[in-house]
Amino acid sequence: MADLAAGLQELKPHYRSGTDDLRGDFFVPCLSICSRYRRGAGYFSSEALASWGDALPNVLRLSSGAIQLLIAPILSDPDREALRAAIGERRDRLLAEAVDSLVLEATGADNGGRGSRLLAWLVAHGIIEIRFAVPTGADLVGIYHEKIGVIDFENGIQLAFTGSANETGAGYASNYETLDVYRSWIQEDRERVGYKVSQFEDAWSDRAPGLTVLPLSARALERIRSFASDHPPREAQETEDIDSRRWRHQDEAVAAFLREERGVLQMATGTGKTRTALRIIRDLLDSGEIDSVIVAADGTDLLDQWALELLQVATDQSPSLTLLRHYQAHHDVDRYVNSPGRKILLVSRPSLGAALRQLDDPRKLLLIHDEVHRLGSPSNREQLKGRSMEIRWRLGLSATPEREYDEAGTDFIREHVGPVIYEFDLAQAIERRVLCPFNYHPLPYETTQDDRDRIASVYKKKAARAGDGRPMSDAEVWTELAKVHKTSLGKLEPFGRFVRDNPDILTRSIVFVETKAYGELILPLIHQVHPEFHTYFD
Repeated sequence: MADLAAGLQELKPHYRSGTDDLRGDFFVPCLSICSRYRRGAGYFSSEALASWGDALPNVLRLSSGAIQLLIAPILSDPDREALRAAIGERRDRLLAEAVDSLVLEATGADNGGRGSRLLAWLVAHGIIEIRFAVPTGADLVGIYHEKIGVIDFENGIQLAFTGSANETGAGYASNYETLDVYRSWIQEDRERVGYKVSQFEDAWSDRAPGLTVLPLSARALERIRSFASDHPPREAQETEDIDSRRWRHQDEAVAAFLREERGVLQMATGTGKTRTALRIIRDLLDSGEIDSVIVAADGTDLLDQWALELLQVATDQSPSLTLLRHYQAHHDVDRYVNSPGRKILLVSRPSLGAALRQLDDPRKLLLIHDEVHRLGSPSNREQLKGRSMEIRWRLGLSATPEREYDEAGTDFIREHVGPVIYEFDLAQAIERRVLCPFNYHPLPYETTQDDRDRIASVYKKKAARAGDGRPMSDAEVWTELAKVHKTSLGKLEPFGRFVRDNPDILTRSIVFVETKAYGELILPLIHQVHPEFHTYFD
């Protein structure tokens, strides 16, 4: 199953008022991450848009024509009588004028409703396209009354739904309604999703037997554009403020560090550790608390990413800072030590000691350790012990700052950087909808004879080391045993079977492996299902 589908796995096949919150459990979560929304409904109210709430920041970013609303024109009695009496071209013209009037009234500049202002803006900017469906027939007694919807997501998966709910504020929140949901990532639902997509497209394109479908006229669109604002209405901007409050953990993390001056920000991957660190840099530079920054990290790719971000910070400052680098082909550590003025050094962790030997004023320096858990390795402890103790501002970033099976390494981090001063974990990030939910699929496997032989060799090594007076620590034993399990050949068959049975899971995915050699054993199993899959070992 594709990653995004995994994030939608909690969607149910059926929703009913009283048991479910149709708005909060279905519509808003889907519209918050969709790339397209197609809806056919008998009744439409602009208040439905206001009901989208937290989904509006995503809606405002959608491309032109991403939302298609096919609705029934609810005509006044005089309009209906005039249409009954009209025939041919006159009837079509009267119907077009009637539906134009409806939308102009709903979106007019003198209409004070928050939904109407939002509707006008979305129509004027092309995000929403509205068409009107009228049953074919001279009497026009009935209305277009089917209720279907199709929601597309960015990786090609879809869902369709049918039910009693109209596209109105009451349909979202206050009426007693039911919905049946069909998901393209569920095998037995795919045919029904395809059928609903075809059903909507036939109606939208005026191909459905028994329906006449009319778009808004160019005149009506021009009038809407004339009184729609250039910027999203205040109600939508307030919703964007809600979206920004979703990221308030970054504000809290910045405040915690500025207050404590040293320590670790323990923030789940994807919640913005780098962005938070960049804000801290800017705040301290702007306040004059620092005139120099050192960022230490491991891995060329990560260092290159930092370089792009730090270059922006350096050039935004007035006067600008000099950005120096010391990793791979860059050898600027001596220039950093010897150059006066405001400067930033981006350095690989093994070279950090050379930069810390001579510091002009450690009280005016901010030292940042990205992926700070790596700082506690034995080699880093040896070369960096005591080097940073006089630095006033020391920041560590990591989703997992404690070193597994390595208490000495964790203690080194606490001593040389500081304790965890702010935490924003995975559960909090999912609850606040910063990160999407995810599912575990544990795959049972049996150890092979090779695994058992390697496990036995670990214990033989433990006994031999004890006999030599160099006993292995529990952490060393556990680490070696864990590696046996992480590279077990017994995992290959159940993994291969799982991806063959669930090929959609590879549509957008990253597969983590313990070693390059083990990854090369996994790759053929992936290529059997998804040939466009590439390796990156670093």
